[in-house]
Amino acid sequence: MTSPALVVFGGTFDPPHLGHLAVIRGLRAGLGRPVLVVPNGRPAHRRAPTASPADRLRMATILVEGLGDPAVSVSDLEVSRSGPSYTADTLEQLRAADPSRPLILALGADAARGLPRWHRPERVLELAQLLVFDRPGARIGAGEVVAGLLPSGPTGKGPLVLALSAPRIEARHIRAELRRGADCEGLLPGPVLTYIRQRHLYQSPDGETAVADGIISSQ
Repeated sequence: MTSPALVVFGGTFDPPHLGHLAVIRGLRAGLGRPVLVVPNGRPAHRRAPTASPADRLRMATILVEGLGDPAVSVSDLEVSRSGPSYTADTLEQLRAADPSRPLILALGADAARGLPRWHRPERVLELAQLLVFDRPGARIGAGEVVAGLLPSGPTGKGPLVLALSAPRIEARHIRAELRRGADCEGLLPGPVLTYIRQRHLYQSPDGETAVADGIISSQ
């Protein structure tokens, strides 16, 4: 018996915020499939996240626990794997664990635009059907991105496009606000904010990059 398709949603989650939460809810509502949240271990093509892999994994778990949805779970595949975090490797591990289970890789339009430059992009599309989601305020539309990507994934299925109402929240902005002592209650779930305070995270400069965080999968 074939398992239901699994939606894979990766990112640095540095920290996980209300934008992530809205995307996860939108994926569940729009696809009706289980969602697996995969925090990066060591991103290959960007500077290391500010919080440790263990802290980001714990914060992502707290975020998901707050949903109360048994069809949404968190994976430590990339956090526990040594070396750079590559999506192709993660998808291969998931496929090996359940060869009959279809995989759907969910990416925001900004992240999906860079897919051709990823590590083994053809392999990524062999293993998973791509889903590109659109959000209000995104710099580029999902339809435009999909038109420029490789045409098909497993069994010739082309990319999916899903419109979401998730707010555009950048984790680098949250980190900056936390450094200056802001509460960020309108940006972070309460339990995540409590964890950040308990662990004294994001209290020193972290060399911000210009890459919008949150809706970006590991490459």
